[in-house]
Amino acid sequence: TLAEVQDKALNCSRAIHAYEQALQVYTRERFPMDYAMTQNNLGTAYTTLAEVQDKALNCSRAIHAYEQALQVYTLERFPMDYAMTQNNLGNAYTTLAEVQDKALNCSRAIHAYEQALQVYTLERFPMDYAMTQNNLGTAYSTLAEVQDKALNCSRAIHAFQQALQVYTLERFPMDYAMTQNNLGNAYLTLAEVQDKALNCSRAIHAFQQALQVRTLERFPIQYATTQNNLGGAYTRLAEVQDKALNCSRAIHAYEQALQVRTLERFPMDYAMTQNNLGIAYSTLAEVQDKALNCSRAIHAFQQALQVFREDLFPEVYPIVARNLARCLQFCQGE
Repeated sequence: TLAEVQDKALNCSRAIHAYEQALQVYTRERFPMDYAMTQNNLGTAYTTLAEVQDKALNCSRAIHAYEQALQVYTLERFPMDYAMTQNNLGNAYTTLAEVQDKALNCSRAIHAYEQALQVYTLERFPMDYAMTQNNLGTAYSTLAEVQDKALNCSRAIHAFQQALQVYTLERFPMDYAMTQNNLGNAYLTLAEVQDKALNCSRAIHAFQQALQVRTLERFPIQYATTQNNLGGAYTRLAEVQDKALNCSRAIHAYEQALQVRTLERFPMDYAMTQNNLGIAYSTLAEVQDKALNCSRAIHAFQQALQVFREDLFPEVYPIVARNLARCLQFCQGE
């Protein structure tokens, strides 16, 4: 619990040591219930540690711990504990999928969440149902990055909509905003392969719903994230509809995000948003004030490259450098 707010790596390591000490006594044979509870706690500590250190290794250790707990926490004997641990297992697989075997680990996460939903029904456990549906939607969204984009985005959208039956603006505003933001991202990804104008419009609506809660004053970091996402939706919509208007809206959203995402405080997010801003200005330059918007686009890409240097970000640098080169070529009329 201390690790949530202070010295995450250090305090998680201390928690892990304590749980391991407990397991010297709490063996599966002698104290199965205490063993399962402690293994679940150990898995949670490893999952939290994975956020800041050795993601693949610590997620794998978390998964092992949860699987040990599930030897005791069966669906038939301990359905509530089974569902809780399956949800936790799904979270560990989802985190592992960020760095390793995305398709395989997302599929395993989805299976775990579906196991949890055998117990966490809308009627009996609405809060747990909504939490797990949101997690399931995230796993499908991640899977859509590498496999069956249209199908998995549609499944993600369905899961987020299920969560929003419980997470209403009036009762659970923070969860509502989080899920609307996730829903917007799923629509935006779906727009890459299907009904671009329609799905971009749906993404924009979802992001705007999230921004009813995620205000600059109350939740600046989340505000910036959703504004950046909103900018992406307007930029993509501009490819097929009202180019000048939607590019201008994208630029406004990115500028809102940059009130929070400064070079000093959040250099990676700053650079990403500056790159996005450069794309919006480049697109706007195709139809309006070419010289002025080209100049602004070039400046934004150069700001991004202050952070995304070739020696530090070999995977991202070529993308931004290519964006800048294309912009220069277009602006010089070649």
